[in-house]
Amino acid sequence: MGIDKPIEIAEDIYWVGHKIENDPFQCHVYLIKNKDESILIDPGSRITYEHTREKIKKLVDLNDIKYFICHHQDPDIVGCMYDILDEIDSKDKYIVTHWRAWALLKHYNWNIQLYEVEKNGWRLKAGDRKLNFIFTPYMHFPGAFCTFDKKNKILFSSDIFGGFTDDFELFSKDVESCFKSIKPFHEHYIPSNVILNYGLDRIQQYSPINLIAPQHGSIIKKEHIEPVIENLRKLKCGLFGDYVDTREIITLSELNTAMNEIINIIAYDENFFKVIDAIMTILGKFYSIDYIRAYVADDDEENIIVMDSEEKHIRLIEDKTKTRNMLNASYYLKNGGVFYNSSSLHNMFNIKESSYTFPIKDKKDKYHGVCFIAFNYNNINDLTSYLEVMSKFEIPVSMAVLNQKHLFNLENKNKKLYEETIKDPLTGLFNRRYLQLISEQEFARAARFKHNLSLIMLDIDDFKNVNDTYGHYAGDNVLRNIASIIKQNIRSIDIPIRYGGEEFLIILPSTNKESAYMIAERIRQAVNKMKVHFDKNEIGCTISGGVSSTEDIPKNVNYMICLCDERLYKAKQNGKNKIVAE
Repeated sequence: MGIDKPIEIAEDIYWVGHKIENDPFQCHVYLIKNKDESILIDPGSRITYEHTREKIKKLVDLNDIKYFICHHQDPDIVGCMYDILDEIDSKDKYIVTHWRAWALLKHYNWNIQLYEVEKNGWRLKAGDRKLNFIFTPYMHFPGAFCTFDKKNKILFSSDIFGGFTDDFELFSKDVESCFKSIKPFHEHYIPSNVILNYGLDRIQQYSPINLIAPQHGSIIKKEHIEPVIENLRKLKCGLFGDYVDTREIITLSELNTAMNEIINIIAYDENFFKVIDAIMTILGKFYSIDYIRAYVADDDEENIIVMDSEEKHIRLIEDKTKTRNMLNASYYLKNGGVFYNSSSLHNMFNIKESSYTFPIKDKKDKYHGVCFIAFNYNNINDLTSYLEVMSKFEIPVSMAVLNQKHLFNLENKNKKLYEETIKDPLTGLFNRRYLQLISEQEFARAARFKHNLSLIMLDIDDFKNVNDTYGHYAGDNVLRNIASIIKQNIRSIDIPIRYGGEEFLIILPSTNKESAYMIAERIRQAVNKMKVHFDKNEIGCTISGGVSSTEDIPKNVNYMICLCDERLYKAKQNGKNKIVAE
């Protein structure tokens, strides 16, 4: 496909952009050919304007462009407006944008009128052409919006669905490569998953969409749109909230994915060496890591437990003085950093290599010991970025170390402690850690014996109001009472879990979806009648729920949980105090 001329992507809609050599950040421009009310979408930067101008002139006269849709105010969209306005009569011409963008654009002092999308009912009628504007706030900036062409069902999405493309691809080749280019772009551009999913919800109200034409990356074909959106909804956004000094966006995205993989590994496998092997494999994609070695005090703080990725087994150092010195050193260390083999900590444990060294702390900031991630200093090009990246692995490594420490003590000292680690102390229900331990087993058992397995996810409606009105102690009483109702309405083989703050998950072995729905409905009705007496107040509340089952033909337990969550969300959207199973 030749890109040196306009490319018609739909009837009277043309790509008029230009390929910027050796730049993964391509900037597309689109023209809707519409006689003397033609529309230019995201006019473009001054870098590409000369080529865009020539393509436009092959289709329409520049003066035939009446509307210039600027989805935001950045120079890659509006930089060329000075050049355009030098060539045309700006009378009866309009910049189409959100007021939030115009608050900045007006400072260019262009001699052109404003068409505020919100003041015009989020619509534009230009001759026979009708456009809708979709408000997607904070998906790049507060006034972010998209443009939808009703005639051809094309979404002009600006930065949303944009991507980084090493090789220029005007149209998406497949879902995998398309999402791979989109993923890092959105992880650092969008502040949170809530904002991302809110915007996607608004966009999908216009389904079916035949084509998505973003400003960056590739134009997304119809058959790729739904899978790409489904993958986008799972992203962990707000990447720059986690990384400040590291500039490589693609690397950050890969590290972000790697971090999620590691957390999942820790959740599903408590064996320290398997977890550390996975961490070293992932880190090894970016840095040369020799080994990871952790030293932590046992529960009595008399011995040191040594976990070494090279030795592949746990050993004890029985030395009370050395244990005390290590704990003192970990406290004074406080934050991780690069240390060399001349440091006192290296000498204490006879560590020969340079290392990233950090204290092992729990969530209450109690110091348990130290960890060394040994590396070759000569292989590090950017020490600042290296320090920032390695600091992100302190928590997962600490989690793995502390998990193994707990298991070591459980196996050697206190079996009762294990029970405490899998139970939620407030409600007496199992916690999410136990969910990870048991859920895959139940799924495998159901598949093996061809039994049904169902899940119920419940969430207390407007629970924040209870805490805000009556206080957290009252909220705790409500949680305990609902937990009691759940236990009263399930069998001994069922597994009730406190899934989150006010969320509960129930695993129902050998139970079909219809029975699970009846159980969930019974619990909902009981909660509806419940009155919690606290400090002369009578507190009532409702719950919403979602049900999933192996009858839904799931791939794994996580899929079942996602289905529950989606149906719970649907129950909330449909007025709350409901159970949804489809």
